Amino acid sequence: MNLWYSLAMSHLQPEEIITRDTYDATASVWSSAHNQSDFWAGEMQRFHELLPGGHILEVGAGGGRDAKMLVELGYKYVGTDVSAGLLNVARTNLPQETFVEKSVYDLDLPQAPFDGFWASAVLLHIPRSRIDEALMRIRSQMKLRAIGFISIKDGTTDGLETDIINGNELQRFFCRWSKDDFQQELERNSFQVVDYSFRPMSERTKWHCFFVEVAEALN
Repeated sequence: MNLWYSLAMSHLQPEEIITRDTYDATASVWSSAHNQSDFWAGEMQRFHELLPGGHILEVGAGGGRDAKMLVELGYKYVGTDVSAGLLNVARTNLPQETFVEKSVYDLDLPQAPFDGFWASAVLLHIPRSRIDEALMRIRSQMKLRAIGFISIKDGTTDGLETDIINGNELQRFFCRWSKDDFQQELERNSFQVVDYSFRPMSERTKWHCFFVEVAEALN
């Protein structure tokens, strides 16, 4: 680990570091297992209706699965992720696109302000005590009236969860939210919810999908 990387990521909480390290260690396997290109097809169609074009930021680009669809829809694209391993996969899959290694707390991009953002299954790794910080950083990169998509998992629990990946026990941190509680967080940070859908996929995994608009300029 080089000095710059250590300093830039030093403010991550221990559970966030564990989660990042798990993604780094399993980047290729995880990306292959989650390579269903049309997973968010319906949500992406709705996003495209709300924002037909423009310059967008993906927070939590992972291995570039959603980036491919967003680029195919005609958006000018920048992707960020805290996992260097996942970004290596994304750059291999989409070498012509821009991917930047940054946590959500470090967003300060020269391409800002953006017309919109895509944050699929990433804010569920943010501790409850830091969600305001994360949302404010995303908002700081957006134009007034920018459109965004956020998906999180339903529930009320938070903590490290263990998965068996390639025969190894590895941990990731998850923070689950009720619809009403997360909507209150969005509104407190000046994101207006313009559409919403609920996707129950299993007893364990139920998705809240929020489409939001930046409601007011930063002070």
